[in-house]
Amino acid sequence: MPSRKHTTRLVLLAAPLLLGLAALSVAMMSGGPAGAAAPSPPASPSAASAAPLASPASTAGPTASPASTAGSASRPAPTAADRGVTAARAAAVMDAFDRAFYVERDGRGFIRASTTTSGYAGFWRTAEMIELVEDAADRSGNGVYAHMVGELTRGVFLRWGGRWAAHRRYNDDVMWMVLAFVRASAITGDQQLRDVAKRNFDAVFARAWSADLGGGLWWTSDRHEKNTCVNAPAAIAAVRLSRALRDPGYLAKAKRLYAWVRRHLYDSETGAVYDHVFKDDDGQTVVDRATYTYNQGTFTGAGSELYRATHDAAYLDDAGGAMAFTRSDLTKDGVLHGEGGGDGGGFKGIFARYAGDYLRHDPTRTYEDWLAQNADAAWSHRNARDLMGQDWAAPTPKGELRAFDASSAVVLFQQLRGR
Repeated sequence: MPSRKHTTRLVLLAAPLLLGLAALSVAMMSGGPAGAAAPSPPASPSAASAAPLASPASTAGPTASPASTAGSASRPAPTAADRGVTAARAAAVMDAFDRAFYVERDGRGFIRASTTTSGYAGFWRTAEMIELVEDAADRSGNGVYAHMVGELTRGVFLRWGGRWAAHRRYNDDVMWMVLAFVRASAITGDQQLRDVAKRNFDAVFARAWSADLGGGLWWTSDRHEKNTCVNAPAAIAAVRLSRALRDPGYLAKAKRLYAWVRRHLYDSETGAVYDHVFKDDDGQTVVDRATYTYNQGTFTGAGSELYRATHDAAYLDDAGGAMAFTRSDLTKDGVLHGEGGGDGGGFKGIFARYAGDYLRHDPTRTYEDWLAQNADAAWSHRNARDLMGQDWAAPTPKGELRAFDASSAVVLFQQLRGR
């Protein structure tokens, strides 16, 4: 089965970002949804993870887009003159996400789970949506986002502390947060965040690496299967820790992790990245050949990072194979499949993050137009609040929308404007 997976209101659409389009004025607000008192922080990390916080009032109303009429449930397809991922759009969709889901209280940031709930997103989804803010920071160079990242990491400490591996059985969950904190350290300059990321990476590697099934990390502490969704993110994390710490030992770990995924879960002929491998009741090794965008994405990301670190073109070739498979097999009419709500709602965002990284290394720009096509599809199906759902080929729902579902297209816009 598939494994499961920004403080202050922002003036996001400043004139320099609009590239000549009319400026969009966004009021600076202090916390949660407009007109609402922010929820009180939980008394302890355990209390926060156990129950929703006090309910904020309803979110701010629809925001008019510069390219459409406010109030429509779904927008018409863009004309030729309207196509493309502009800085204005990247800022607009980030602002819409912030207004709908972000809550700040006493210097700590949280992401609401949906537009209609008082509860906050869970651990690994929070990690991915911290990375969404980090994508916006890297895209724009706007220091407001760095401030926002700092608030979100303080929210993590409040809810879950800093020793995640000690309390979580899912090793991939820990690796997603490790990735978020390594980036957060680089963006904010807070070395404590890097050190927390290192400690948790080390804890997972120590408990989850084994010689079983040819090496690699177990998905959970139950040690039943080994999955792409922990090993490929761990390879990315290891390269980034090696760079941040100037420690080649982590680069060596990254190579081992990558080699294991490539050997056991990557089809070099097709570019498919399979989900996991396990032993059946008869002791036979079985590969679950299900393919998902987030596994394609993290394998692509690991290859891109290792290429950057080693200049070995074989890594970039592998990443290109994974990109090709995704375009050919995980799309309909060129648009990436919807992968359902729940954890699947954020899978395409993970793919988009690492596809964007791949584009920054690929001199052929082979996939640029295809990814822009996906951004156009999502933009044309946004709702009246400029939010986009997880199915980019269908209108975004008017009613409840989960933050994780809404996050994927926002990542894509940040990445395409960050090259």
